[in-house]
Amino acid sequence: MIESYLAQDLWWKQQTDSDGYGQPVLAAAVQSKGRWVEKRRVVRNTDGREVLSEVSVTLPADHEVAAGDRLSADGETYVEVIAVSRGVGLSGGTMTVRAFC
Repeated sequence: MIESYLAQDLWWKQQTDSDGYGQPVLAAAVQSKGRWVEKRRVVRNTDGREVLSEVSVTLPADHEVAAGDRLSADGETYVEVIAVSRGVGLSGGTMTVRAFC
């Protein structure tokens, strides 16, 4: 049911490694469905610090999005994921994944 709300085309580049200069190495873009919302909010990053998020992206539960990955709403301009949360349903399983960029 929740998948009917995740109707926007999105692109995801997973961070696979870092190069010799500490820059991320990204996998090829994968197209998916989700919901892209541009709204400022304060979230905690993986270090526990409060940071400003400009975009939240809701994806289906099967996505393994992590901090450092890149997401795009147009397939050209990518933003870095700074925090991830998982929405848990009444059955205890993951319903959605929300990435904050």
